[in-house]
Amino acid sequence: METELRKKHFNNQWKLPLLPDYIMRWADLTPESDCIVFADTGRVISYQEFDRLSDLYAMRLKKMGIKKEDIVVTQFLAVPEFYLLVYGCLKAGAIISPLDVKQQAGEVIRDLDKIEPKAFFCLGKTHIRDFSEVAAEVKGNCPYVDHIVQLSSTADGTDIIEGAQDFNKLFDENTLAELGSDDALVNELRSDYDALSPRDPALIIFTTGTTGAPKPALMSHLSIMTNNAVFSRGVGLYGTDYRFLNIMPTSHVAGTAQGPMTAWFCGGAIITVSMFEPAKALAAVEKYKATFFGGVPTMFRMVWALPDYKDYDLSSLRYSLYGGSAVDTAFLKEMAKMSPTFGTALGMTECSGYFTCTPKGISVEEMAGQVGQFYPELAMVTIREPMNEDRTAGQQLQDGQAGEICVQGDVVFSGYYNNPEATAKTISREGILYTGDMGYLQNMGSYKALVFSGRRKFVIKPKGYLVFPDEVADFLARHPDIAEAQVVGVPHKMYEDGVFAFVRPRSGETINTQAVFDYCKGMASYKRPIHIEVWPADEQFPLNKTGKVDAMALIEKARSITEQLRQKGGWDAA
Repeated sequence: METELRKKHFNNQWKLPLLPDYIMRWADLTPESDCIVFADTGRVISYQEFDRLSDLYAMRLKKMGIKKEDIVVTQFLAVPEFYLLVYGCLKAGAIISPLDVKQQAGEVIRDLDKIEPKAFFCLGKTHIRDFSEVAAEVKGNCPYVDHIVQLSSTADGTDIIEGAQDFNKLFDENTLAELGSDDALVNELRSDYDALSPRDPALIIFTTGTTGAPKPALMSHLSIMTNNAVFSRGVGLYGTDYRFLNIMPTSHVAGTAQGPMTAWFCGGAIITVSMFEPAKALAAVEKYKATFFGGVPTMFRMVWALPDYKDYDLSSLRYSLYGGSAVDTAFLKEMAKMSPTFGTALGMTECSGYFTCTPKGISVEEMAGQVGQFYPELAMVTIREPMNEDRTAGQQLQDGQAGEICVQGDVVFSGYYNNPEATAKTISREGILYTGDMGYLQNMGSYKALVFSGRRKFVIKPKGYLVFPDEVADFLARHPDIAEAQVVGVPHKMYEDGVFAFVRPRSGETINTQAVFDYCKGMASYKRPIHIEVWPADEQFPLNKTGKVDAMALIEKARSITEQLRQKGGWDAA
């Protein structure tokens, strides 16, 4: 697409106004360089090809009636078609919102109802599940969805439900080529793109708030690009040296915005696997010479646990980064063996990912306990007292004083989509984001380190996912034999956190725990409890001074039970 800015060679500026501008610039400067390497099949897409195809995807979306700020929801694996669809949406001015492939039909509809998308894209019958059930439920329950499109795994599309469109036919190369010859459509796309601005909405990722209910966090082109600038500075790789192993799910901010988009911000490539598997990830590093391995601690532990881990050639790795939860010194020492440099960071969906990163070359001892430095011109970090009742920011605290970690600057998200009340509780009148995490700043001499003290919210993080106790407890409480349920997180050696459920039976009922485990198959697998403890029917859960259930008392009890399970070889099993 020959935009007005592109005709001017982007005014010889490195800071560009829109996310697709970076794809266009690298397509002009290094057209044959790798943009996407799909490790599952070996398919390689150059910058020139990605730019061309994403133009055609944008034209297809426009032909379908998708307009500026319309929402397109996906339930896709990390395949090339997903990223082409993302950039097709961005070029068309639409908003892309990826959901987790493990979400069940009821969970998908719950999220769709909050944002009312015009189109829903999902898979067909795959090795992990048949998505036709989800497609059928969306068709029957979401009247605002004009288009249901399925990416079939069969040549004849037999796994597509009646009334859905076949992705392979809509986005077939020959069919798209016909769109590319439609001069009126090409001119419309170019004109509409030239009218977009940096603060226009680009992406919705579902996250959570203090209530535990998933909320749609809306990010602009500018907020994502600012995150890309933060992340790239911390990583320190550029151009063809930047080959990022993409192992996070598309529904995670790191699997869509932070990871892939930072690579393309820098002119690098992503080596993507459709779904994380430890051996598959290491094989991709070895075969395609990844230089950057990033993930949550659980992923690192899973690859290190492989019996043949040391047989893989990982010599191409130049940087490794973990985030999402605290680790011990032994973990850091193992990371030091994996690549010449490594680090950690703190981030959240509302900042499009990380807003800090540890300096290069610091020792394991210096890294332990901190989550990195910040770059004030990109993402200013302060420690503050709670937000005031009038929504002004609380007083800023001095170095060494613990308080709530706050972020301000262009990296901050636009707010929760169609939820001004939740947005007002998170962003102050001055535009300062309250993260819900506690910490303090420590002067390290040459930089200030952010030290993470703990999470204000009792969010559980198994395998890097966010699991909200209230959501799981609410699901369990709908079981006919359960009167009340409480859910907490307990440390797990493999998964970082494990979901632990207490359930109290209804009067006169007996709870069959295996039946409850089966019932939990109605939730995404990472939300399901590892252990279900039956609480006596005639006893209340412990209460605190305000009359609310004492979560800390339940956590302590759960930890005591898991210690007993460990002694019998349970709980920590993968």
